[in-house]
Amino acid sequence: MMSEVFIDTDERLDEVVGTDLKLIQKIDGTAFAIDTVLLAHFVALGQAVGRIAELGSGSGILCFLLKYRKPSLQLVGFEILDEFHLLSKRNLELNPGMKGISFELADVREIPSRILPETFDLVIANPPYYPKGTGKIPERQGRAIARHELAGTLKDFIDAASYLLPYGSRLAMVIPANRFYEALGLLKEVNLGLRRARFVIPKEGQNASLSLFEAEKFYNGVHEPLPDLVIRMEDGRFSDEVNRIFSVGFRPGN
Repeated sequence: MMSEVFIDTDERLDEVVGTDLKLIQKIDGTAFAIDTVLLAHFVALGQAVGRIAELGSGSGILCFLLKYRKPSLQLVGFEILDEFHLLSKRNLELNPGMKGISFELADVREIPSRILPETFDLVIANPPYYPKGTGKIPERQGRAIARHELAGTLKDFIDAASYLLPYGSRLAMVIPANRFYEALGLLKEVNLGLRRARFVIPKEGQNASLSLFEAEKFYNGVHEPLPDLVIRMEDGRFSDEVNRIFSVGFRPGN
């Protein structure tokens, strides 16, 4: 029952739009944002995808959204911070229908020493956006590590993903648009070839702020450039596509 859920003073209880999921989140700036929702919608969950790893799983929301889309999935979330690892496990208890999800306390940089290689069909990640030495570091450790490359760089996330993926399996990520070409170089270094890419426009008429991409292990063909996704129209309202994602995008089969 909702009344029995313990919510600490630095937390809040949310309903996840487009689903019947409940989620406890921190109120320190680490709550999930629209980038997570867009990545969950962007990921292709074909018949060959049965086992997924998330690198940097935080509260667990991305795993939950994908499980909601395809209930047969088996998902493992790897998280470096103990407070978020514990939070994800509490959220799992809060959503008892989310069978087949587990969360492990792990540093992305130590994945090769802890996990067998080539054991997942898909790896997903929403890694820290700010490179080392850039931007003001938040005082709260959780927010600092979530936003800045203090416990793993973009290269570390891509390297770990490549290690976990066998031939023909894929990585899906959301990153800042201004790091897209950096990511392409890093993908090439570990035999990941770009399959699909989509840029996200925060408001009609503006430049892209985010990039969604999918890369395949040992793929060496031409990628599919998808139309830009506009979040808000010029008058401030959400675009029709974003409204559709919020309303039906996470029903099973979508």
